[in-house]
Amino acid sequence: MWIFPTHCSGRTTDPTLRQRNCSFGAAMIMAAGCVFLSNTALAQTTLPTLPTAPAPTQARLIEWDLPAQADAVPGAMIVDTQGDDQNRIWFVTRFEGHVYKVDFPSQLMRGKARWTSWSLSEAAIFTGGVRKLRASKDRRFVFVRTPTTLERIDTQNCVGSSPRTCKRTIWFDQPDGFDVSDLAVDDRNNVFSTHTPADNTSYVQRLTPGTASAADTTIARWSLVGGAAGPCVGAASNPCLAGITVHPTKQHLVYFTEESTNNIGELDTSMNKVRRWSLEGLKAASCGTLGTVAGPRQLNVDRYGKLWTVTTSGHLVSLDPSSNKMTAHQMPSEAGADPFGVAPDDDVVGYTNAQTDKVGMLIPRGKGCSVIPTPPEPAPQLCATNPESCKVATDDLTRATVTTGTVSPIGKTVDAVTSPNPDGTFIEAMLFSRGNDSKLPLGITPAKSKSQGTFFYAVGDSQVLIDRAGFVRFPLKERVKHPRDDDDRDDGCDCEDHWHDWHDHAHANDDDDDSIANEHDSPTAQENVARGDSTPLAAGATAVYSMTATPTTLALLAIAEADNPTAQIGIDVYNAAGMLIAQSPSALGIAVAQVALPPAGTYTWRVRNYGAAVNYTPTTIDRQPQAPLVLVP
Repeated sequence: MWIFPTHCSGRTTDPTLRQRNCSFGAAMIMAAGCVFLSNTALAQTTLPTLPTAPAPTQARLIEWDLPAQADAVPGAMIVDTQGDDQNRIWFVTRFEGHVYKVDFPSQLMRGKARWTSWSLSEAAIFTGGVRKLRASKDRRFVFVRTPTTLERIDTQNCVGSSPRTCKRTIWFDQPDGFDVSDLAVDDRNNVFSTHTPADNTSYVQRLTPGTASAADTTIARWSLVGGAAGPCVGAASNPCLAGITVHPTKQHLVYFTEESTNNIGELDTSMNKVRRWSLEGLKAASCGTLGTVAGPRQLNVDRYGKLWTVTTSGHLVSLDPSSNKMTAHQMPSEAGADPFGVAPDDDVVGYTNAQTDKVGMLIPRGKGCSVIPTPPEPAPQLCATNPESCKVATDDLTRATVTTGTVSPIGKTVDAVTSPNPDGTFIEAMLFSRGNDSKLPLGITPAKSKSQGTFFYAVGDSQVLIDRAGFVRFPLKERVKHPRDDDDRDDGCDCEDHWHDWHDHAHANDDDDDSIANEHDSPTAQENVARGDSTPLAAGATAVYSMTATPTTLALLAIAEADNPTAQIGIDVYNAAGMLIAQSPSALGIAVAQVALPPAGTYTWRVRNYGAAVNYTPTTIDRQPQAPLVLVP
């Protein structure tokens, strides 16, 4: 007996080609340059569970070539995990200094995208490197972090026509250092960042812009004793982000990464306390982690409060601070991994791997393991003890030049690799393949107006002088718990070869590939779906759920799908007064009850098991009117 190794030696670094160079049969293996273990070696070696061999496939792209303004290298992108932008992206260029906003039509391949750019100051231009940006909740203000300054562009305070300019404010808040953390902005326009100055007094900073003028700015800084927040050491291409983010609902909680000490930290700004989770805890045998997990970078939070980060070791790491559960998922191309961006989107996580020119997505599995944080420690406010150290110079008299235009979409198909592993399924799109010349992807954000498994990204190529925005649709072959309705099956493309027909669907009857079955997916409405976990139900037992109708709800659907197609289950729906208003028709294996045009309120539905014990999956659907079609002329 022979054991197939996780990799083979050879000249190529492409994982798909390496895999093709190794084949095995029942009795013997013929593969030049590959290392194998015999039964004797196996008896002396404990091997982890091997991942399934990656499967070659393809991914659909749409890309827009924006005119480069002396800088054809897009960088950080706003990560919108809350759905504030929909068909809009924001990104910043790395060197000459421009902020871009790109508005896309509802049907991406129909009509043009409209772009707007704002210039940064000379103070930002001369510092170079990767910049970070975030926008205010209302998207009026865009904040950009440079190594020495924080800049804000007021996109609604603009004058003139040729050129048109908008107000730009500059805070010179980091004159002593060149580490550049990410930014986080809460709902009150407080701007958070991290920094480690020359004296190694690492801190989290909160900058609150003045309402009347820049001079009214207030700054608070919390000392991270023994911490290392701010610096980020690149593994290869050396753009990287030191992460920081704010909890979406508990905005007194600020999370940050400390790459050199291998920690994720939590600052409670209301209590002036800090605690940390070490990625070293993932080495425990109960975690089942493959390899060393080290070097957390960019950090983002989903709408449920779960954190995700990428690491220099080539992992995607999650942390649920409410339960202390952590997971680690090793990227397929970990040997050449240089991940930059991470973009959680409910059930999937997008990321960019700059060094290998890949945009990827993880469908995570596994419950992870418990990693206990350090006890809360004091985080003294530096500005309270030394107010002079927190005074910053400001300049709110400069103007940002505005440039606008439109650009047409280009539909593309590139190679992709699907790698099903015990801890999840990775799908990576190779942007530099099949003649496409996109390189060094950095920023990435979920496409919230489309189904899960779709992302916007930013790439560039200095040789052909373009700034490029892209959209990727990954082949999502697994069902997800929070599917997002996407009735545009071809992304607006008038294609004979339907874009959604080139791979197997998660559902056999899911033509638009959004994980919502055709019979429950109206092409003229918007379905909001919540799918539960598989749940056991004893013979003769019932289970109770609730669902809510809004004033605009067109229909409520309650669905229970059994794992046994002959199971005898049913659903009863009751209104707030306890009156039975709907029942599922007689069927085996699945029960569906619908309430059309329900009055606003909360409804109760019960699953009844009329037969033997069974496992079933509950699903609720709130059908809403479809948003009007928007095209950019």
